[in-house]
Amino acid sequence: MRGDATRIELLKRAHQGRKGLASMSEEDYIEAIYEVEKVYGYARVTDISEILGVKPPTVLGMVRRLEEKGMVIHERQRGVKLTEEGRKVAERIARSHELIRSFLIGIGVDEERANIEAELIEHFLSQETLEKLMRVYEECVKRPSGQASPSG
Repeated sequence: MRGDATRIELLKRAHQGRKGLASMSEEDYIEAIYEVEKVYGYARVTDISEILGVKPPTVLGMVRRLEEKGMVIHERQRGVKLTEEGRKVAERIARSHELIRSFLIGIGVDEERANIEAELIEHFLSQETLEKLMRVYEECVKRPSGQASPSG
């Protein structure tokens, strides 16, 4: 019974720790807008809809929510663009994705699976954990076997 109570407390803290951060769904939209905007200069609602597999009215609802939070600007005839704040969030997500993807490929996960799983994981790891993951990656995966570590 004690273990179950501890697990419940851990679960509660994990969910409270995300307060103030963009929700996973919001991050998915920001990420999709960022990637399309890099190619076309703006993202159309239909672009976002196709990427995320949701209907355009759902996209419009989230775009309004992100606009209220100061993450995007939506111009009816032009499309959706990230604000500076939205771009910072998108760049953090992109860095997290690339680190996780590289790590997974480095330990032998095939590239397609690494991309899919990085997409899932990127929303849940803190910057501190990502930095530690990067250190492990640098120490154990990128360095050729038998090469001494800088501290050793």
